[in-house]
Amino acid sequence: MKLSRYLLLMFSILAIGIISACNSLDTENLELDAKHTPLPDYVLQSSDKVQETYLLAAKYPEALAASPCYCGCGMDDGHKSNLDCFVKGMGEGNAVTEWDPHGTA
Repeated sequence: MKLSRYLLLMFSILAIGIISACNSLDTENLELDAKHTPLPDYVLQSSDKVQETYLLAAKYPEALAASPCYCGCGMDDGHKSNLDCFVKGMGEGNAVTEWDPHGTA
């Protein structure tokens, strides 16, 4: 059991690292698709890095869903993965319907 959790954690870290490296060169063109609910003010008033992270969460939900929550909620908010720290609701076609403020902390 511990080995499988360790492997999942390592895979998640690797996936996030690869996604970050691939997108760090082209972040100026990173935009939110029209299918998603617009970013809320609490994200838009945050740093560029936080805004970029929310955009990446919308673009690559599968990668964040594969890594554990780290927002500090202690799972009290029902977070099952890192995706839950950024996205509260997701609809058809992985369209973000509601954002979560925990990713700004």
